Amino acid sequence: MSDTILIRHEAPKGFQFISEEEYDRFQAWQQAQRGIRTWKLKDLAKYKYGTKSTERASRYLTKHRHDLDIEQGGFIDYVNTHNGWHIPAAEMMDYLLVHPD
Repeated sequence: MSDTILIRHEAPKGFQFISEEEYDRFQAWQQAQRGIRTWKLKDLAKYKYGTKSTERASRYLTKHRHDLDIEQGGFIDYVNTHNGWHIPAAEMMDYLLVHPD
């Protein structure tokens, strides 16, 4: 007869446990996103917020304009956004790692 020990552990707020299979699928999807050269606003919304709604993504870009604007040394051309956003995907993914808010 073997002893069984039960341990209860709660994930910190804002985190959740996922299966290894789900994690692997996400990693593969994330790598595929790096192959895409540019995102539209809906692509950023899907990557960052998991939704097609672009309102929060637009607010994020506005909030971080001082870092992201090409005129300030960033990689997004805010001046020519009247034809839709052209966001370099790899650079944006790296930026989001450092600035998750």
